Amino acid sequence: MKAERVTIVLVLLLFLGSCSKEKKTSEETTVPPVIRDIQVALVRPETVVDSFESVGTVSPGNSTMLSSKTVGTIVLVLAKEGDQVKQGQTLIEIDARDLRAELEGAQAALEEANFAAGAAESAVSSARGQKDLAASTFKRYEPLVARGSVTPQEFDEVSAKGKVADAELARAEANLRAARARRKSADAKVAYAQTLLSYTKILSPFDGVVTARHAEVGLLAAPGSPLMTVEQSGPFRLEVQVGETWIAQVKLGMVARIAIDAIKAELNGKVDEIVPAGDPRSRTFTIKIGLPSHPLLRSGLYGRALFSLGKKQVMLVPAASVVERGQLVGLYAVDDAGRVHLRLVQLGGRHDGKLEVLSGLEAGDRIVVDGIKRISEGSRIALPAAP
Repeated sequence: MKAERVTIVLVLLLFLGSCSKEKKTSEETTVPPVIRDIQVALVRPETVVDSFESVGTVSPGNSTMLSSKTVGTIVLVLAKEGDQVKQGQTLIEIDARDLRAELEGAQAALEEANFAAGAAESAVSSARGQKDLAASTFKRYEPLVARGSVTPQEFDEVSAKGKVADAELARAEANLRAARARRKSADAKVAYAQTLLSYTKILSPFDGVVTARHAEVGLLAAPGSPLMTVEQSGPFRLEVQVGETWIAQVKLGMVARIAIDAIKAELNGKVDEIVPAGDPRSRTFTIKIGLPSHPLLRSGLYGRALFSLGKKQVMLVPAASVVERGQLVGLYAVDDAGRVHLRLVQLGGRHDGKLEVLSGLEAGDRIVVDGIKRISEGSRIALPAAP
């Protein structure tokens, strides 16, 4: 019995030793190998220019859509898209025959009114002469009546003629006032007809270029219907949308760096206008930035404006070190044992090819900056020797 017990104990010891060796071997096989030639770097605060970027569209300094002020058939279209036009140049003509006939009728009525007013003025002049004659005769007869040189009947006749002359003058003056009123009305009708006739020629309001044409010969023009769009020649502007977070930082006269990618141009622009009312849906405000002249600038081009606000201390990492996992963004941080751990971060703006880390990273952290495709969570890398 005693020998059997010794045998059992020896078997158990051998079994436990075997299990211990197997466990140790298993643990050794789960340790990942060391990956070499992985570049790491310590994260330190760096001084950068504090700025923000807004995007927008290049627009002309002034653009107007031409339309008709009268109803009529278009008979001439004298410009097309891309044509350079001068201020006062006729671009579109509308059939003016009806309005020209109306003007001729108004001018004929004005001539009649002028003739009637002239006749009324002559009648007033004649009536005034008759009144003056009657008044002087009355004055001569007054002393003669007192001396008895004329009869009372003769004096009454002279007095009656004076009253008749006064009435005739009053009537002539009333006719003159009416004639003048008719002439004024006729003159206003002529001016109105001339104004309507001027509406049949649509002129360019300034020097510029035609960017859109909707008018065609034979179409009916109506008030308010667009016929042509003209953009004023001269400097362009970049209109950008700035969020309410940054609007307080933008001031009139502030210089912004403008990038127009389509024409590979970088320009300095000055803030000319800040629209005071924002869009309640997007919470943005329109900023208009004046651009210097450039031969390739066109309205409608996409542009980016960089506003500089000073300097600040930030954490920067190379763009190549960023790891994307769907909607998540992270960096491979390395601990003192050389273990790699994916750390989620929040990124900010771009500065000279590097990305700002807003959260998830601290000064002194060690990250992988090159070779991220060769590693994964839990990998072991060879750390550089301490200096």
